[in-house]
Amino acid sequence: MCSLSSARLGPVEWITGGLLSTAVALTMVGPLIAALLIRRSGAGRTDPTAPLILLILAITVAIAAALTMFAIARRRRRSGSS
Repeated sequence: MCSLSSARLGPVEWITGGLLSTAVALTMVGPLIAALLIRRSGAGRTDPTAPLILLILAITVAIAAALTMFAIARRRRRSGSS
């Protein structure tokens, strides 16, 4: 029996993680667009730049994580190890 520390993830697991990370990023895009449209229309009197910056940062990190997972899956698939 393998211990958890020595278990290696195969390409399928990395692709699944990449797809989930992509889904997370896409679900955050809708609220970001809505917030930007509200801000552009002038309805928001306060200046909520910090939450918008944090949301943009979260989307960027999720997309970068997804791309990294896809690259690892591609490398693992080429090397033939699972």
